[in-house]
Amino acid sequence: MWFHIIQVPLIGLIALAVYLLTEGLEGRAVMVSRWAIAVFAIFFSAYDAAAGIATGYALRNARGLPAGAQEAIHEAVIDMPGLSLIFGLSIVGTGAWVVALIAAAIALRRGGAPRGPFILLILAGIFLLGGHPFPAGTLAFGCFFLATAWLELAPGRLSSASQPSRVS
Repeated sequence: MWFHIIQVPLIGLIALAVYLLTEGLEGRAVMVSRWAIAVFAIFFSAYDAAAGIATGYALRNARGLPAGAQEAIHEAVIDMPGLSLIFGLSIVGTGAWVVALIAAAIALRRGGAPRGPFILLILAGIFLLGGHPFPAGTLAFGCFFLATAWLELAPGRLSSASQPSRVS
């Protein structure tokens, strides 16, 4: 439960990182990425808080109950991701992540970024479609980390001079 409480600001920080990836770039892809990452931050935080905190709270409070009641709560927790509200938050948040990263990858590639981070950002978007627990979430955020590290640490970092002059 505490992990999911801590995750709310962490989701905000990862959204900020995506936003900062396109700092200094212009164009439609940048705008799409920034709007989508804002949607991700709101909806994915709400999803993760609702599902994770509610699950932790329910399981914690079930400890002292009789076996039959514990089993009923366990079944409810297992069915929780399928609830329409939580499922809807997850779909919107994850879809926004995919859009944000693909749009950021396009903007960065147009701005002169190497092909490697472009591919890694697209993979980071796609892998989260498999869910945020291991292994899909680990692959998604691992690809995001590698792409951002590559962009930040590689020589010949993007500059305003390498940006396209045309707004696309």
